[in-house]
Amino acid sequence: MPIGITNTTVIYETMINNIVNVTSYPELLININTDIFNGYLFFSLLIVLWIILYVASQELNNAPLINAMYSGAGVTIVSFFVRAIMIYVDGVEKGLLTDTQLWIFPVMTVILALINYMIKDS
Repeated sequence: MPIGITNTTVIYETMINNIVNVTSYPELLININTDIFNGYLFFSLLIVLWIILYVASQELNNAPLINAMYSGAGVTIVSFFVRAIMIYVDGVEKGLLTDTQLWIFPVMTVILALINYMIKDS
């Protein structure tokens, strides 16, 4: 392992065979998510979506907390839909997000809403 690079995923030939030998595109996505990204691919994509929505709304209106709250609400709705997608791989039901990953977005949105409410009254 090179110096300075940590927490990398080592990909073996058997992992590549398991990823490539699929019958459908959704199964390929699940295999890539679980084998290469350890289940964090779609979670990372939702975080990127939150940042993109925040930056886009910040260009329209300069209100950081409100924009973060509304962006979080949008990503929360998307995360509920992403969590609802379940795919069967070798007879095992797998989801794109885990329950723990799902609840991070609504909790952060509620925290931002509470902070926004406290600041608004003062």
